[in-house]
Amino acid sequence: MAVTAAQVKALREETGLPMMECKSALSETNGDAVAAKELLQKKFKGKMESRAGNVTGEGRVAIFIANGKKIGAIIDLRCETAPVAKTDQFIALAEMMAKAVANCEDENLTVESALALASPATAGRSLQDELTEVFGLLRENIRLDGIRRVCAPYLCGYVHHDGKSGVLIALDAAPNSDSVGTDLCHHVVFNNPLAITRDEISTDEISKIEQKAREAATSEGKPEQIVDKIVKGKVNAYCADNALMEQEHVKVSKTSVGDVLKQAGVTAIKEIRLYKLGG
Repeated sequence: MAVTAAQVKALREETGLPMMECKSALSETNGDAVAAKELLQKKFKGKMESRAGNVTGEGRVAIFIANGKKIGAIIDLRCETAPVAKTDQFIALAEMMAKAVANCEDENLTVESALALASPATAGRSLQDELTEVFGLLRENIRLDGIRRVCAPYLCGYVHHDGKSGVLIALDAAPNSDSVGTDLCHHVVFNNPLAITRDEISTDEISKIEQKAREAATSEGKPEQIVDKIVKGKVNAYCADNALMEQEHVKVSKTSVGDVLKQAGVTAIKEIRLYKLGG
């Protein structure tokens, strides 16, 4: 069956793929557009597998928050090069995946099972199908590297303008202003705290700080009672630098993150999920 230019044009507009590939697929399927599209997906899958070992050092973080800021998801989607990570197709794919993960109620969702989720953009297709189609357009190894779905009384999130870092934070209550959550997200991305509170910092790390401080003070001939104060001061300083609730807020001088949140009606941070490409 002869394939018309109109058929090739229609398939090209639907898939965004090169004209010759669309014409070839239509020729192999006797002009059946649906079968041609399925054939193209199969061909791309094989090409994807051949690139599966390529390093995916670039990509994008995406966040989706819904249900009155009570459910949300953050995902880390990888590719090979920065130009591909900046394309509209790649950005749309990342945002689509975040939305699908947020709307899934499977508590045991993994990266592998997430790819089997239904596409929120195209009926009858999975996220894997969407990924395969984007691969066909961009021709780079694309890999879903991380996912996290979170439920809480209040969620706030932030993705940096370059898409290379993002954070989703769960709070125990809604703050008196959404800007409080936004500022908190900026703070976390900028400071990259080790823990939310000092209790979450490993005891081994605290012991190392104590030992080093004690040895230094003792070698200087400090009295025992002074040594104890020095050790306590070093531990407090370390926690102030690394425990989020004790860090000085980046936008409120001389005030801890914990105090800023308390003034806004928030007493606890339930969870933080931070993704940084290359970090």
